[in-house]
Amino acid sequence: MAQAEDVEPETYKIMRTIENSLMDNDNVDLEQYLLFWEHVCKVMGSWGTVFGFVVKDVTAKIEKLAAMRVADPESYRSIQTMARKESTDGTIRNLKPNRSGTGHLMVLNRALEFVIDMLDGVFTSDDASLKVSTPARCSYDKHLSQFHSWPIRTAVSAALYTLPRKTEFLIRLRGSMPESEDGQFHDVFNRDGRDIVRRVNQLVENFDLVNHNSSA
Repeated sequence: MAQAEDVEPETYKIMRTIENSLMDNDNVDLEQYLLFWEHVCKVMGSWGTVFGFVVKDVTAKIEKLAAMRVADPESYRSIQTMARKESTDGTIRNLKPNRSGTGHLMVLNRALEFVIDMLDGVFTSDDASLKVSTPARCSYDKHLSQFHSWPIRTAVSAALYTLPRKTEFLIRLRGSMPESEDGQFHDVFNRDGRDIVRRVNQLVENFDLVNHNSSA
């Protein structure tokens, strides 16, 4: 019987798609960025119930942006072509239930900041027994809590206590990736993730959306 082919770890797919998301001139490739988020969501699903709300929200934004790409692939090829298209047709400030693609991108950017800072707190800690709830709580309060209702914030606070310690968390994160590649994964995710956040923030500034509440 032929052996089944080795399944590529999701962490490898995350590194590849986040690197492929970066384009020239501070642009971001939307197809690769959405693929990146799909792989991140698969991994987050193993971290604990506290991440369920993030995965659900991110998945909804991915699906809506993917549908926009199918309907108009040229305009939704990158974050810059998307913003220019929506600025021209006057939809860039649209809110729910017809939120613009740029609005969805802004929500995803906050979620990305949350994951980046949480993982950075885990990887940079020298304490193998670190409770992951500590960096997760800090990152949640910094990036997401102000956009959530009181019931959601309360549910998140309770769920944080179910998160494992650093050693177990990293086992779930790696999947079949060798432990020796933890450093590379952290470096790529932290470096390219923060670069994407910077590029999106620059786009938000360029299109005068700094004070636009895309979550409304």
